[in-house]
Amino acid sequence: MEHLLIKKKKILHTTTRLVLGGGVEKNIYYTVKTLGNEFEFHLSCGADFKDDLFGDHPEVKIIICPHLINAIHPLKDLKALWFYYRLIRKEKYDIVHTHETKASFITKLAAWLARCPYVIYGLHGVTFNDPMSGFKRKFYIFLEKLTIRCTDLIVAVGNDTVEAYHKENIGKNIPYEIVRSGIDIDGYLNQALQTDEEKLQCKKSMGISAEDIVMITVGRFSYSKAQRYAIQAFAALQKKYTNLKFLLIGEGELLEDCKTLVKTLGIADNSICFLGYQKDIPRYLSISDLFIFTSLREGLPRVIVEASLLKIPVITFEVEGAAEVLENEKTGFIVPQTNLHELISKTEQLILHPALRASFGNNSHRHVIQHWDMRIMAQKLHEIYNRKKR
Repeated sequence: MEHLLIKKKKILHTTTRLVLGGGVEKNIYYTVKTLGNEFEFHLSCGADFKDDLFGDHPEVKIIICPHLINAIHPLKDLKALWFYYRLIRKEKYDIVHTHETKASFITKLAAWLARCPYVIYGLHGVTFNDPMSGFKRKFYIFLEKLTIRCTDLIVAVGNDTVEAYHKENIGKNIPYEIVRSGIDIDGYLNQALQTDEEKLQCKKSMGISAEDIVMITVGRFSYSKAQRYAIQAFAALQKKYTNLKFLLIGEGELLEDCKTLVKTLGIADNSICFLGYQKDIPRYLSISDLFIFTSLREGLPRVIVEASLLKIPVITFEVEGAAEVLENEKTGFIVPQTNLHELISKTEQLILHPALRASFGNNSHRHVIQHWDMRIMAQKLHEIYNRKKR
């Protein structure tokens, strides 16, 4: 008896770079992991490729574009455009799903020129809200207005990102949907230390006593992640509370600058620990008492979601997506950007009030469990990928 084989839709995901522990990388990974049996996925990124997830998925075809870099470079950008035009024409993708600003500029246009049937713009953040000159900001907005016309659908990780784009009159006529960047909740929770004894042993191995209050932050060391504010807040608080410890996880171009700042502020070496890149972040979150986040630009801060999953109370700058994860004063603290005084004040409240830490942690945990499960993300993307073009 003959069986008719239904051809899988072929989908290309593009991103500027794959960095260890990156939120975009995880977003694509969980999409592939959950929907890989129903769609044929290809993944392309620039030369900045540090894979820590897709090695276990050899069925995913990974394509490196050597010309695609994060900075603006007219010659390389034209070469990247030609690279993707030829790739999309050759592979005859049913869908191109772009991620990150630079890759999206180029691959949206390439997909349109190559007449790809369906182009999705994965909107993860608002690049033109980064600290930058007025001219550069206008240039980025111009590029967004120009290339977003190549898009059939915007898939954004949060409402704040869409509102920021609409405020600048970008993509108002393009359909959009909010699809939260999902997390393997059970897997994530299982990575955490489960017993008090395990947590005490871990703390002991790091020179942390049972009486210490542990602050933590996670993120790439960059200007926009702005760990410098968290370090300054810690320095001020440690003068009053000598039992404070601070764990900083991540790599990046400003890591050494932050280490220099620690020395400049006179913070003792045994009270602050730069842990570099870590795969087992839940392990460190599970020994922490509060999460401090001082990013200046996000789409929807995934690390706040991850901290909330483990019931770690969060203090964050007011940044895109923060209010979609936390309700200020009820499930966490959201303070104005760069307001160091307010950041210190709210952090001190959590240091002094264990019951408030527990309340924030429990309440935020319940919220993210309901909205950030990767199965919810996969279900929405499954419907989108099977949707006929309007």
